[in-house]
Amino acid sequence: MIQRKIKTKLVGKEELFNILALGEATKLPVLLLGEPGVGKTQALLDYAAAKYQYNFNEVKDNTFIIELDEGTKTSEIKGRVNMKSLLEDKEYKIDAPIANSNFILINEVDKGTSGVRNTLLSVMRERALFYGDEIKKCNWDIFSGSCNTITEDEIDNPFWDRFVFTSRIERIGTDKMRELIKKGLVSKELTVNLPSLNEINQVKIEEKHLNKFVDVVYSNLSDRTCSYIPLIAKAVKLIFEHTEDVETIMKTCELLCPSKLSEVATKLESKRESIVRTNITSLAGVVRGDNDPYTGTFLETIVKEITIMANMSSYKLKSVVLMNELRTALAEISMSASLKLALSEICYDAFKDTTAIADKKNTSQEVMSAFNDMSQTAKDIIEKEEEERRLEEEEEEENKIESMSPYKDGDSDDPHQDDDEDGVWE
Repeated sequence: MIQRKIKTKLVGKEELFNILALGEATKLPVLLLGEPGVGKTQALLDYAAAKYQYNFNEVKDNTFIIELDEGTKTSEIKGRVNMKSLLEDKEYKIDAPIANSNFILINEVDKGTSGVRNTLLSVMRERALFYGDEIKKCNWDIFSGSCNTITEDEIDNPFWDRFVFTSRIERIGTDKMRELIKKGLVSKELTVNLPSLNEINQVKIEEKHLNKFVDVVYSNLSDRTCSYIPLIAKAVKLIFEHTEDVETIMKTCELLCPSKLSEVATKLESKRESIVRTNITSLAGVVRGDNDPYTGTFLETIVKEITIMANMSSYKLKSVVLMNELRTALAEISMSASLKLALSEICYDAFKDTTAIADKKNTSQEVMSAFNDMSQTAKDIIEKEEEERRLEEEEEEENKIESMSPYKDGDSDDPHQDDDEDGVWE
């Protein structure tokens, strides 16, 4: 199996490079969702550069990147007639850079017109461009699109189904940003697995797990995407270096149908996981009981169990899912800033020793960063409240002193003050 070494200055994007490797290994399109500036374009360029041993002329010649808007014409995708060949050699020739590129990124893909989208569909689906009777084959290794989000009125458009993998690229947490500001951008080398089709086909996954997965996601995925599930799951197992089939199915669900992640987890989960998830659901009621010491103790039992699971090979991925569910629950439950600070610090302190699983699963790093952000936000709120309280106390003290003064309302007996309207001293 090829192990591609990628040099990058991007922070916290290990997961993204694995997903790009998954797109290349399976030859299935990838959709990257995320705000501008999170590293989507740079990640593809870094990934492509690794293939060409950082010969940037080759990278340029083999990479096609375009940003769509409402005015983008289909000719910018399909290519244009080479006028020199037509006029000098009397040869009708189309120059279509996208057809010869190994790495394709269509930025703001949601802004393409219907004509542009139809052209992109032929590149994604048939891996070809059609010019009447002429067909030009496309040679892409990775076809990726990017946009901020898919709007509600667009979600059912069959165009999006052509992107088999969907990955949301989040901003890095404030703790990583502080570290980045302190140390500056530093290049590092990452290794991603890139299996061949033959190596993928040799992987074995329990059929019962695949069947349970299909039962849950079938109504949300097209027949086309469902047909790719065995191929994708096997590739996921190799690229993400999973040892457990359940772990592999959960990651596959995250990429194909993230909205069904909890339901798939329930189908595949043990009694142990079910108890933890029930306790997480019950946490809101415990907080409403207004007994902070008991709430802390209740939370400690949850994080202790998740920590134990994180150190068991069969539960590693599920522990990350549970950590994330706990983080989401804490973020949504209404409570005082002081209690939120205490609870988020309990989670952070308990889970920081389980970050060994973050080496292969960046998800856990993101969850840890979220707990840290939650703590910092609570601290900021507490500091603001204390500052407001201090200012109020100072104002009350000033008012108290002023109210005790014998000189007020212009009725002063101060011998140095004249009652003359002009304020002139005698």
